[in-house]
Amino acid sequence: MIKTLFYNFLQTKHQEENADRTDPNYPLFPQTVEIRPITPFRWEILKTLTIHEIFDEGNLQLPHKQIQDTMMRCFSENDMLRTYFQICQYDLFVKDLDTNTIHFVTLWKHPHEENFVMRESWIKEFVKRRELVAGMVVGMYWDFKNHMFCFSVLEGSQ
Repeated sequence: MIKTLFYNFLQTKHQEENADRTDPNYPLFPQTVEIRPITPFRWEILKTLTIHEIFDEGNLQLPHKQIQDTMMRCFSENDMLRTYFQICQYDLFVKDLDTNTIHFVTLWKHPHEENFVMRESWIKEFVKRRELVAGMVVGMYWDFKNHMFCFSVLEGSQ
């Protein structure tokens, strides 16, 4: 919990009658309160980067269940069937919240593989640009309003 001052501008009848008008805070009535920190984002995908995901030929592995629960919630049934029975490739934008930049990536899934992967664009747009290393924890969530993933390095950044 975080302690902060809360200013009450309205008084009870008793407080008004007994107020010390010489007090420098007279029209304001501060009191110390504890508040919970607000988490601005609910990270739907949390991932600790492995050595294989940061090599030049590496792919960011994203489990099918997490993609289905985030991005694919708004897809039609035809899109869902295509995902299961064909090679599917989605070109989409990812917003890097740390640098406030938007990047174009390809999310790809082979029908005989379990995971989705971000391929070539992952290395160029994130690993090299952000100097990511194995062991860093990254978070992503799907922004339904803008139809893009939002990305951030949560732990291990310099």
